Amino acid sequence: MALQTARRVFLSVVAVLSMAAPAASQSVESLALSGSPPANALTAAASPPGQGCASQLDLPRRLETVSKYDQTVASKSVIDPAARQRRENELAPVANAIRSVAIAARRNGTPEQIAQTATCTIATLRHWAATGALTDMATSDANLSRDRFTSEIAGIVMTLQARGRDLRDQGEIRTWLATLARQTMAYYDGQAGPTARRNNHRYLAGLAVAELAEILGEKTMRSWSKDAFAIGACQVDPQGYLPLELARAERAYEYHLYAYGALARLAIRLSAAGSSALPCEDRLARLHRLVSRGEASAHDFARRTGVDQRMPSRRQLEAAALVLPRREDMGTTGDVKNF
Repeated sequence: MALQTARRVFLSVVAVLSMAAPAASQSVESLALSGSPPANALTAAASPPGQGCASQLDLPRRLETVSKYDQTVASKSVIDPAARQRRENELAPVANAIRSVAIAARRNGTPEQIAQTATCTIATLRHWAATGALTDMATSDANLSRDRFTSEIAGIVMTLQARGRDLRDQGEIRTWLATLARQTMAYYDGQAGPTARRNNHRYLAGLAVAELAEILGEKTMRSWSKDAFAIGACQVDPQGYLPLELARAERAYEYHLYAYGALARLAIRLSAAGSSALPCEDRLARLHRLVSRGEASAHDFARRTGVDQRMPSRRQLEAAALVLPRREDMGTTGDVKNF
């Protein structure tokens, strides 16, 4: 029952939420993604490998972004406008390129048109794999930012699979996807700071790795994603709060929404992939009750933090629309130690 419910919920909401989810290191604000990528930011590959395919957009191998937040403010809740602009200049073209391919992969048409689109999408993925796209993250912010891109790339592959294109014979693409997953796991296990390895960033990383685990059939990756879920869900206190997100001062409500969206999507993904009951999964209901009441939720966070909250945008509030299967369907394993 839980698995069937999870699949139904997942199929109905994942497309909306994947478009609405903000970049990993931004967490609550979307990049400027409207329009085409700047001409000087991404270049097209010299020649398309498939007849009838448009020129491919390149993705960079290396990212060197730094945080958009004023680092002199302990809560990391005050944006430095100049830093944000520099960061968007580097990340927006990447997001635009991936989104363009994702939209094309989902486009409907005649069977022949769909087949041709799939062929061109695979060619693009093969090109990204050959160039080692997004495999050299030079800063902490770059590592945190990549998680969202990895998830969106996984979404492209899942779209192809849903349309009958099996990528099991695409060794170069599969090796590249495995590299993205393993680099992500290694970063959070050994390099990420003590907050990033336990807060909303880790949950989105868990989602990205879970999606790649499903594509690649990798049990180790799936296990790592379950641990990422436990790290977040087992922190939810009796009132539904996440201590690390409360530290974000006037953005605490926004960050709880972001954390809930990542954890809920991760729970649904793991359940849809056949995972048994997840550690502390019943606590998500507390978190959902806390964040799903709009202005009333904002007042609760203001009382708890002592700081008036920024009211989340409608887009940010969409995360609360994701409702998990009932607790009696999902079951619970209680607390998990050492997380």
